[in-house]
Order: sequence, then C-alpha cells, then structure tokens
Amino acid sequence: MKVAVVTMNVKQGKCEENVSYMKEMIQRAREEHADLIVFPQNAVSGYRLGDQWLDDAWCRYVDHFNEELIAESEDIAIVWGNIRYRNHRRFNAAFFAYQKQTHMRVKRNDAAFDDARYFEENPINSAIEFKGRIFGLNFGREVQLTDININLDAAMFDLDADNNLKGNVIYANAVGMQNCGKNVVVMQGGSGVRINKKTIYHAPWFKSEMQIVDLDAGDEVSVDKPSLFEALKLGIQEFDKQVFGGTIPWIVGMSGGLDSSVTTALLCAALGKERVYGYNIATHNNSSTTIQNAAHEAKALGIAYQEGNMESLIQASVNLYKNEYGYDVASMPSLVMENIQARARGYLLSGFAGILGGVVVNNGNKVETALGYCTLYGDSIGAISVIGDLTKVQLFELANEINAYFDKEIVPVNLLPNVLESGLDWKMPPSAELREQQFDPMKWFYHDYIIEHLGKDISIESFMQSYLDKSIWNSEISRWLTYYSLDDPKKFIEDLEWILSTMNKNGFKRLQLPPLLSVHKHTLAKKVEAQMRVDQHVFNELKDAILHE
Repeated sequence: MKVAVVTMNVKQGKCEENVSYMKEMIQRAREEHADLIVFPQNAVSGYRLGDQWLDDAWCRYVDHFNEELIAESEDIAIVWGNIRYRNHRRFNAAFFAYQKQTHMRVKRNDAAFDDARYFEENPINSAIEFKGRIFGLNFGREVQLTDININLDAAMFDLDADNNLKGNVIYANAVGMQNCGKNVVVMQGGSGVRINKKTIYHAPWFKSEMQIVDLDAGDEVSVDKPSLFEALKLGIQEFDKQVFGGTIPWIVGMSGGLDSSVTTALLCAALGKERVYGYNIATHNNSSTTIQNAAHEAKALGIAYQEGNMESLIQASVNLYKNEYGYDVASMPSLVMENIQARARGYLLSGFAGILGGVVVNNGNKVETALGYCTLYGDSIGAISVIGDLTKVQLFELANEINAYFDKEIVPVNLLPNVLESGLDWKMPPSAELREQQFDPMKWFYHDYIIEHLGKDISIESFMQSYLDKSIWNSEISRWLTYYSLDDPKKFIEDLEWILSTMNKNGFKRLQLPPLLSVHKHTLAKKVEAQMRVDQHVFNELKDAILHE
C-alpha cells in the first residue's frame, strides 16, 4: 500500500489557502498512484486560534471545507484534521474519507491548550477497514490496538519532548508557526512512518513536504533530533510573514551583550541582513568593549548599523524633571536614573521603528522575564521576544551554534564563560550597564536551573526539601550551590527569598511583556497568574528546618 504523508505548513486562519494546497497534494498523490493521503491535525484552519473558535459564523465557514475534501475522495482515501460544527457545538476531529464515505474521530480535550473552552468531546471511534488492513484514527502520540494507527498532530517544537514514534503508525505533523495570546510556537514537522518496529520514513524537521511511502517496503532510516537554532529561525520567519507580511524592517538595540547579540544573529539568519537595523545607544556607563562588540557583530553580519550617544536626552530628562516638576532625580537612588536611561532607549528604538516603518524586537531572556528584571517601556518593549524562553546558560550553547552556522565569530566570544572545575572564568559578566561597575544580580547556572525547572519538575518546596534531606548534593546543581557559597543554609534561604520576592513583586511586568517564541510546552507565555501575596506557611516551616538543622 502506498501512502502520501504530508508535512504541511498550516497557515492560521487561512482556510482557502490551506485547502487549495491540500487539493494540490491530493492530485499529486493521485498521479503517483497513492492509495491514501494523510494531512496533519486542524490542517484546514490551524489549531491555536483562541477565541476565534467562539465565532459561530467562522466555525460554519471552516466546517464547510470538509465537504470539499470529501468530494475529492472518489478514487483516493483522504485523512485530515478539522472541526465538525453542528448546532453551536464544536468538535475537533480527524476525518477519513474514501469514495465519499466518511469516518470521524473526535479529539479528547487537552487542558494544556484550553480545549474544553472551545470543543466538546464525543466517544465516537470506529475501526476503519481499508484495503485489507484495519486503521485507527488518533491524535498526537495515541496508540490503539489496530493494524496501523494514523496519527494527526499539531505538535510544537519542545526542547524536553521525546519525538520517537511508537507502534505501527503513520504520523502527520504540521510545520510552521501558530500563536495564541502571548504564546508563539514553532510547529516542528517531522512526520514519519513506523512499521514492524522500523522507522521507514521520517520527514525533515521544520520543512514542508509530501512523501509517498510504500508500507510494504523500505529500509529503516535514522532520525536526528530537531535543532533549537532551526526552530527559532523558522519561528521568526513565519511570525514575520504571517503577522507582518514579510516585508517590514526589524529594529534591534545592540548593546554588545549576549542577549542582543544572539537576537540580532537570529534575525539575520531568518530574515536576511537587509531587513535588520541595529542601533547602539550609549551613555557614559557603557564600556568600550561592549560598544566594540556591537560594531564587530554588525560588520560581520553586514547589517545597517548606527552608533549614537543619548547623554543629551538623559540630561534633558533630568532638567525637565527638576525645572518643570521639582524632582532632582540625579540625587535620588540610582534605580531612578537607571530606569530613565532604559526608557530613553525604548523611546529611541520605538522612534526608529516609526521612522523606518518597522517593529522592535525584544532582547530579554527567560531568567530576566521570570524575575521581571527589566524596565517597563524600556528594554521590555518589542513585537516578540525570540529568546525569552531560553535561560542564559542555554544561550551560551546557542551562541556557539550561531557562530558555527555563519562560520565566523558573530556572537563575540568574550561574552561566553569558560566553565571550570572550580567555577567560571568570565571576561564579560552580564551587565545592564546602567551605572558604573554594574553586574546583573543573577547567580548564573544556579538561577538558570531554578527558573528552567520551577513549575515543570520541581517546586520551591520540593527544592527546599531536597536541600534539607541532602539529596540535592546528588543533583547537577550541587556544584553551583558550592560555587555561590549556598552550602551555607542562611545564604541558601536568603537567596531563595530574593528569588520569590523578586518574582512576586514583578508580576505586573510579566503581564505586559511581549509575545514569546516558546520552545517549551511549559512556558511563561502560558502561565496564568494572579498578582497577590500568598501565605508562606509551608515555606516558613521548611525554612526553619533548614536554618535550625
């Protein structure tokens, strides 16, 4: 039996474009004598449409394309994902059509995607007999006791995911970008066929294609892991194309630090150097090294780049506050002047975007996002944060991959630490450079670990318990506890209290940050949080136990 497996770039909300492409693939499969063609989940409309699903007229429109696809099934079996809409009831379904007869399987609601807000469930599920085999319709990684499972998916790239196929399966996944709210995800593709414990076909990651696969022949193929760099590149490309039309300039504030260096390189890799505009906006607090870093990268990438100094703008702000409103901000705590500088940069970058008719990219990383270590309307601005789901430690590895991709030093290597047995050797520790001799307050590698795992596979309480029962010393984080002198219980508790208080008081910032290009299923972009001060009873009990052990 010949099966056409389609790894399809499903465009959100573009039903006519998607169905037109599906019909082209059906005709190609027909001409190549395929018996069956399989498309991904929600191939007609896209999956992550948010409250668009509550629009009844829209749902009727999306549903009517099912009849067009059924009409194509006279001489070839077709499997696709779409909604079924009847009497104000919406079902997310997989369809199997052959000779204009259909079978349907309704997807079970996934709490991670808030499915129950939009779709109803139904236990309908019948085995499908087709050309001597029994097939089952599934979603994601489900497995039924049939000859062959046909699995439709809209799976995002997830750094933590196990992408191995299980059982006898024809697996069709979407590729491209879909977004809902602040969560922008990359659909990773990677469709495949596994028969008799052998993967006989696997589509490239992050690329659309149709492949004819003979289920009764074929050697086993190797399967590599999807690349973070390629995921980010595709996410930027598709977000730019689907949201902004793929023509506008992208403006990036190039400080000469790691975050902006990685972001600039990703934009160039994804969109080309002609559409990226870099600006270094200095004050007397910026070192010559970081200014040189920004200039070096801009030259290496060949982008439009300008350097300037905003001291006159800062001084004008200081004078205005004093002369017009009576506030002598220059004599106030340094944080006041730091925020004025950060907001001045945001003001200038937004101005450049208006002048050029483009948008600003956000440079914040995951640790900064979680802690709210940013200035609202300053370095928090942007149309999207492309590295906001990555810790600083993950950016170190990504920076090396970027330099390998361009085959030269793009991200300055003086920004990357040498990890030694005794700790870190760092020429340029991270700094916001908003005051003299300023260094970021984060304990890198240690705080990265906590932010990366918190809410995913650890809680603050379980982390404290592991410190109390000493099992933490058998984990990968133990060396950083020692390096930062957190083997002292008092310092350990002080640091945890700093993390919690910083996160809690900055919830209002996280709510206002840009959309996030997510590379984890559990991501800050999906977190629903209330701004409140919660009781610390369990924390205080564990704190007392640690301090008085």
